[in-house]
Amino acid sequence: MNVKELTSVALVASMALAAAAAPARAADAGAVVDRAAIDQALASRAQSEKSSREAIKSLLERDDVRAMAGEMGLDIRRAEGAVASLQGDELQQAARQATAASDLLVGGSGTIQLSLVSLLLIIIIVILLAN
Repeated sequence: MNVKELTSVALVASMALAAAAAPARAADAGAVVDRAAIDQALASRAQSEKSSREAIKSLLERDDVRAMAGEMGLDIRRAEGAVASLQGDELQQAARQATAASDLLVGGSGTIQLSLVSLLLIIIIVILLAN
């Protein structure tokens, strides 16, 4: 093999390697997320968590809830403190239950017994999850 043939083989080999690496570089370029999108996602998550915590806290601040918890020997202040430590799925689940219990308490009527049971379970779950 002469120098001309070696040069041609080397050139073809290097072009083949570059062509093989191009899709990998293109995939990496597609995965790049700009700073504004990251900031927006973080802000959205923080707002969602804040709303969830507020839903739980508003239920725990109700006078009837405090009275019921007192009668059952549950410490509402401990539950309120535990809300800050909830995260992710636990926080979202507790918030859904708190919202449902609040809706039932506001609605009143025959579903009040069910809501009291739900409410007590929420308080107990919040305390247990925080520990």
